[in-house]
Amino acid sequence: MNRRVAQAPFAVGSDGTVFVNLAHVRGDVAVVKLIRETRRMDGVLFLGMSVSWSEKDALFQAIDNAGAEAVAMMVGLRLRETKQRGRRSWSRGAR
Repeated sequence: MNRRVAQAPFAVGSDGTVFVNLAHVRGDVAVVKLIRETRRMDGVLFLGMSVSWSEKDALFQAIDNAGAEAVAMMVGLRLRETKQRGRRSWSRGAR
């Protein structure tokens, strides 16, 4: 098999989609031919490339930062909603 073709048999997308490496099924096949054959099959085509260790580290750091930001926003919203619910139930009980 061509060294430029990944040896990994599958990959998982961030949306949970599982992609299979058709090069394992077809053997040493030109990328253009793989794309042409894939377009005739059901499913979505994913083309990708590997990244260097430093690029991977930067990507994971960016994903980690984005995840922390998303969690902070979610927790902030929940705290605000909880505080508002507490105020509403307190004001109702005071009547």
